Amino acid sequence: MTTLSRTEIEKLIPHRKPILLLDEVTDWQSDTWLEARHFVAADNPHFNGHFPGNPLLPGVLIVEAMAQAAAVLISLTRNLNSDKALYLFTGIEEARFKNQLLPDNMLTLRVEKQREKLDIFRFSGTAYVGEGETRQLAASATFSAKLVRK
Repeated sequence: MTTLSRTEIEKLIPHRKPILLLDEVTDWQSDTWLEARHFVAADNPHFNGHFPGNPLLPGVLIVEAMAQAAAVLISLTRNLNSDKALYLFTGIEEARFKNQLLPDNMLTLRVEKQREKLDIFRFSGTAYVGEGETRQLAASATFSAKLVRK
């Protein structure tokens, strides 16, 4: 098993708090898949407006977390860092949302690379509420991103 801390993730992609949605990479296989986690802290600023009195993590941020995990996978595979690469969405398809992520939940992610052509990548991603065998599917999506070299 290969793990990465938040500090190591910050060396690979340019995202920073509050938009960095990965706390650690829990495992990965080069050029194939990556698993990561993010603790959805109750003091995150997006909970102030989504929704007052009934806060939940916006679905768009769940898909963004998947994209960040995919970017880390490509950076690790290609030995790139945030000074050399930027990843931009080129498409989001088949996004489905099943269970809510509430304050103080653990978001567990898995992304798998499906294909690549000319620095455009297609991924499938799944997001879960919780960890281990008790986790529940929160969302799934197919998405694509372009690697832009700086």
